Amino acid sequence: MNNKKIKGIKKPNFIIFTDKDGTLNLGDKQLDHIVKIILTMGGMVVPITGRTVGDIKGEFKKNNIMLPRIIIGDNGANIYLTRSNRFVIKKTLDSRKVEDIINYFMEHGGNADLIRYTDGSNIYAANEANVRKYYRGNKTAKISSHILDEIKSSKDITKITLAGSKEDMQEIAQYVHSLGFWTDMDKTKFPEKHQQNYRLDIASKNISKGEAVRAIASYFKPQYGYMCIGNGYNDLSMFKEAIDAGMTVGIMENSESELINEVREYARKAKKGKVLIVPKDKNMANRWMYRMSKIVSNRINANKRNEFTRRQKVSAPISTPKPPARRRNKGSRIPRQR
Repeated sequence: MNNKKIKGIKKPNFIIFTDKDGTLNLGDKQLDHIVKIILTMGGMVVPITGRTVGDIKGEFKKNNIMLPRIIIGDNGANIYLTRSNRFVIKKTLDSRKVEDIINYFMEHGGNADLIRYTDGSNIYAANEANVRKYYRGNKTAKISSHILDEIKSSKDITKITLAGSKEDMQEIAQYVHSLGFWTDMDKTKFPEKHQQNYRLDIASKNISKGEAVRAIASYFKPQYGYMCIGNGYNDLSMFKEAIDAGMTVGIMENSESELINEVREYARKAKKGKVLIVPKDKNMANRWMYRMSKIVSNRINANKRNEFTRRQKVSAPISTPKPPARRRNKGSRIPRQR
């Protein structure tokens, strides 16, 4: 990452990278207070999500929570600075290959109503009843009656999402990989179950949450490191990145057991990093994040006190010892004259 691009943000003592869905609860009335306390401690909270930057930014504002300095969206494709309102990284897809993917999807029985794409800030989706219901109240969602034409003509796509049966998505994924793109397939609430709700996210090959974590951590080099909190397979790359760097991973207790076991096994083989389980209550991740920050803050303050004591000892003036008292020689005393 170009150092000049992120200029203006004070180096944090530590960073908390956190997923949003199933992890961070923006409806928690205490979250704004927690974020501000973490900032006072010298820490930085960085949301890192498969959602768009615009979506996360809008939810923070809607819930009156202080905007983080940095937001990472579309699974690492976009890194956005909120104060200067600009992307420092935005990885878009080759428009010709996007058209090839959409044509392949439709030729193999795909439904145009199950196509979505993003430009980093907004989501574009088909004008269909379930879609409108799903995105109701989302100001970054743009509903279109001509989704096929728009996605084929757009030059600013950061992620495509297709949906269908698991078998269909696996077949599409193989084709997408042959074009050099990255995919991440997992279950979602969109579309509904009767439509066999498997989703395929498609983005540039060289993106992942892990890559984004590495970019931010390498730039700031926080003295007390960072931690990554999440609950899904799209968080796996950042979990592994944290373990490789000897950092802390927090996995939500209600994550799939296979994911928890895989991350624990990865840490065991790496013989470094720390894997902790975060209680599943919807507000506990926020509290856990605060408690972990408090531990780091106490360590920082203890180090400051030790450093202050050390400096005091080093800078203390060296006292010159007094010469020993001169002893009188009784034998040489001059007798008093009478």
